[in-house]
Amino acid sequence: MSWAGKKSVKDLFKSLFPIREQALSSSCLSPSAEADLEARLQVWVQNKGFRLPQRTLMETAESIGTTYPILYRYFSADGRDFRSWRTALRIQDAMEQMKANPSIPLSTICRRVGFSDRSNFARLFKEHTGVTPNQWRKRQ
Repeated sequence: MSWAGKKSVKDLFKSLFPIREQALSSSCLSPSAEADLEARLQVWVQNKGFRLPQRTLMETAESIGTTYPILYRYFSADGRDFRSWRTALRIQDAMEQMKANPSIPLSTICRRVGFSDRSNFARLFKEHTGVTPNQWRKRQ
């Protein structure tokens, strides 16, 4: 099972972004609605929905059966946004792929995880990890 299947969406979100503990509970959703939304997001993560290029928050909301305002409030409850979360998922996925098969070209991994531009992938990878994808791969 991949890293995404081992954590709840809330735990995954917290591991990708250091946030205040009370932040996620302030999403204006009832506990049952929040749990339902998290379950839907968990399925989306397990199905690698974050790999789809140019996927907007609205398209993601529709694909998981909720509305844009609800999903927007969920992600903005702690001052973060969907795009940053999706990018972090993609970077984590890229690291897993590089670890599992070091011979895969970075351009292939870049496309597989949802980036259409390799330079953008490298820039965002470095922002999240502190090193370039090539440097990270060499350290593994």
